[in-house]
Amino acid sequence: MNWTPELRDFIQTHLNDDMAELLLAAGRYRDIDVPAAVEQIEARRKLREKLPEWWGNAELVMGGRVPAEQCSSEVTAKYKRSIIEGESLCDMTGGMGVDFWYMSKGMERAIYTERSEQLCEVARHNFVVLKDGKHPEVEVRCGDGRKLPIPSVDVIYLDPARRAYDGSRVYAMEDCEPNIVEWQDELLSHAPMVLAKLSPMADLTDVLRKLKRVTEIHIVAVKNECKEVLIKQETLPSQQTLPARRVRGGTAVVVHCADFLSSSTIHYTASFPDEMEVFVVENRVGNYLYEPDVTLMKAQLFGSLCHRFPVRQLDYDTHLMTSDELLPDFPGRIFEVEEQIPFSSKVLKRLKRDIPQANIATRNFVMTADQLRQRTGIRDGGGVYLFGVKMRGEGDVLLKCRKRNGA
Repeated sequence: MNWTPELRDFIQTHLNDDMAELLLAAGRYRDIDVPAAVEQIEARRKLREKLPEWWGNAELVMGGRVPAEQCSSEVTAKYKRSIIEGESLCDMTGGMGVDFWYMSKGMERAIYTERSEQLCEVARHNFVVLKDGKHPEVEVRCGDGRKLPIPSVDVIYLDPARRAYDGSRVYAMEDCEPNIVEWQDELLSHAPMVLAKLSPMADLTDVLRKLKRVTEIHIVAVKNECKEVLIKQETLPSQQTLPARRVRGGTAVVVHCADFLSSSTIHYTASFPDEMEVFVVENRVGNYLYEPDVTLMKAQLFGSLCHRFPVRQLDYDTHLMTSDELLPDFPGRIFEVEEQIPFSSKVLKRLKRDIPQANIATRNFVMTADQLRQRTGIRDGGGVYLFGVKMRGEGDVLLKCRKRNGA
């Protein structure tokens, strides 16, 4: 792209325009590459909430719509910087350079590697614009990281592409590009720490079975939506918050759960796999209902929660918890139970009369949330939360609740 002050100003002027109309009017702007400008505007729109520091800088060039959609957010990139140590970094899958830029802050050496020539050109421009005295001089390497020499650094980072050749999404590590299962030995021979970003859909048990020297798993969410699973591999003993312990089939690793909510942050650390006893409520629900944060649900830390908090699960596979006393520090959403409603066809027919509007969710229930809403005709939204759940000793029941916290 021929980045000029005129193109920069045109983009800023038309940030809020209708893009279809702008393309149709391209003939009026003979000195401007309007399709390129539209690509930049659409990419910037994707970054407004995700990457405010970059979105607000008019001098930065965006890598395109797809790279902008796939890049990390500012908050998750900064989180990665907080979990690595060392003076040198090599990003083997640079992309738009968001993770690389935030992770390289305060380091003495930083190497950006990317096989797309266009993204390398964009990165060179942006790293000059972003230069602030807190980052080292960046070395940009254009080429396939698997074919270029792997530098010896303190940290190697990679974010394998999770799309197949036909454009469909893939989740298994072996189906991503590059295949870190095959590459891990070589990477670990060049750096004492390798940090890999995996799909939020990654199977953690499968990850531990196939990757060596895993010391930490980080599950990162933003506003209760799981965004990333980060796997840290180390050739040296890890300074773990919790000691590794033996479990069936191997050694547990430390799992860190972090959810950056609108007004607070949830941090929770435990061991994975979690094999603590899961306590089950018999025949009744208490005054309060607890829904574990999405990161804890992903790590399946139900036993840990029952061990640390005086809560009990409604059933082994329901994964909602209850207590008689309010536990305001519970890491997740908290609801006050107003009514336990027996589940039957007769009850469903009259439920809309008593509860005309509600937020509906189901856990280990005979119906999905959509099916329950369709059967009852209850409108979505409002202050009431209706959970369809299976309870130990009770079977399928409905719990009418109101939310107590703002998570």
